[in-house]
Amino acid sequence: MGAGVFITFEGSEGGGKSEQIERLAERLGSAGYGVVQTREPGGTPRAEAIRNVLLYNLEGLEPVLPMVELLLFAASRAQHVGHLILPNLQEGRVVLSDRFYDSTGAYQKGGGVWNGRT
Repeated sequence: MGAGVFITFEGSEGGGKSEQIERLAERLGSAGYGVVQTREPGGTPRAEAIRNVLLYNLEGLEPVLPMVELLLFAASRAQHVGHLILPNLQEGRVVLSDRFYDSTGAYQKGGGVWNGRT
């Protein structure tokens, strides 16, 4: 197998990323490529569990500190890359991701949008 291709779609909520990923996945699939769609944070069961910690400020718990938020993103990404992205790239598939590294920086600079701080 040859090396796969990793394509990320970056942008804000409601910007059309998901629709574009679906369109590209359909076109590539029709052309005979193996395609995997994923998202960040998340993408694997454990990474999705970390996503839930980031997205939902559980009642009675202190807010997530910005450094903790960044480390949670890193932990989610490590799981995602190791268990989904790299294995599929090694099998020659095209991996389409709804967000990746660029969005992490944007959210961190924006003041921690993921856990309710805007």
